[in-house]
Amino acid sequence: MIEADPPRKLVQTWRMLMDPQLQAEGFTRLTYEIEPTGTGTKLTVIHDLEQAPGLAALVAGEHEAGGAGGGWAWVLSDLKSVLETGAPLTG
Repeated sequence: MIEADPPRKLVQTWRMLMDPQLQAEGFTRLTYEIEPTGTGTKLTVIHDLEQAPGLAALVAGEHEAGGAGGGWAWVLSDLKSVLETGAPLTG
């Protein structure tokens, strides 16, 4: 962890270990910013991928056709579903 300001901000390092080429790109920086709004809560995720072009392509969903997942769009969509329903995702 690099920085924590509960409940507003969390900054951490992250590293892809599933692929040797992406692992070699090293650590990236993830920032979560949480702020209340008039109707709920706003979550902003900033993933600094400037020094990790391979991971940037993966996270952007450029490899979905090959079965490589949908990056942050999938993760955040699933998180939203869990928060709205209170139930864990299956499958």
